[in-house]
Amino acid sequence: MSWDYYRYFLAVAETGSLSAAARQLSVSQPTVGRQIAELEKRLETRLFERASHGYLLTPAGQQIREKIRAVAADLDGVEQVISGLDKSLSGLIRISATEGFGSYWLTPKLSQFQERHPSIQFDLMLDISVVNLRRREADVALRLANPRVSDLIGRKVGRTGFGLYGAKSYLEKRGEPISMTELASHDFIGWQSGRDSLPFSAALEKIAPPGNIKFRCDTVAAQIAAVQSGIGLFVAPHYLVPRDGRVVRLLPTEINLRFDIWLLTHRDLVNAGRIRSLLDFLYEHFRNDQQFLLGEDLRP
Repeated sequence: MSWDYYRYFLAVAETGSLSAAARQLSVSQPTVGRQIAELEKRLETRLFERASHGYLLTPAGQQIREKIRAVAADLDGVEQVISGLDKSLSGLIRISATEGFGSYWLTPKLSQFQERHPSIQFDLMLDISVVNLRRREADVALRLANPRVSDLIGRKVGRTGFGLYGAKSYLEKRGEPISMTELASHDFIGWQSGRDSLPFSAALEKIAPPGNIKFRCDTVAAQIAAVQSGIGLFVAPHYLVPRDGRVVRLLPTEINLRFDIWLLTHRDLVNAGRIRSLLDFLYEHFRNDQQFLLGEDLRP
């Protein structure tokens, strides 16, 4: 039986009249009357005596009133606990991000956040394919595109710059391309099949003939190792490229890609304390790191 019946019963028992209970519950007086009549019908017991000066509890009504008061108090306690959990800065946050961004930029930021809020735990899921927020596979996601889904909340928090890079060891053997047409004679490193929908993967397909992609992998670490080993050239975000001088940027004027960064969460989570605090923290750091993410500040 729906709890609503007992909620109406308790309001009438406490106030002594249908009209007072209706005001307390913000409903109409006939609605209260129908709920009480239906409850008595289901229980096959008369709970109230209808008197000229109001509704009086019958012995049966008096017996169940205390039990229903206890249940109502328990439910109120549950609501307070849940509300407190939403507002507290503790608990688990699951974050989805691409491997490169999550490893090289996001992880150090989360470490700083955890120093401020040591009761927060993180599950960081790193994959080039971002998990589905709508199915609650993650609480927060960083993406290079706006999914435009109605039950997700987010905003564009910045932009990241991509360029074409190659190892000095490779260029010493194959020569440095000085024009877009010369790229046709060079080898490239790309992503495994199924990644063509990603903006940087699609950009590579426009630069490199399909037959020139000689090495494919699904992790950033393997791509960097392949570039440093001299296998080929690759399109990568500026912040990810090692600053030790072994890898250099090529054709910076011709290949200067920029993609929007979106920070997203589910609509039901946006006001949870731990989620709101993390979002505000990341917004601030995106704003501070804009030059770095665009490659305008290539500090070592």
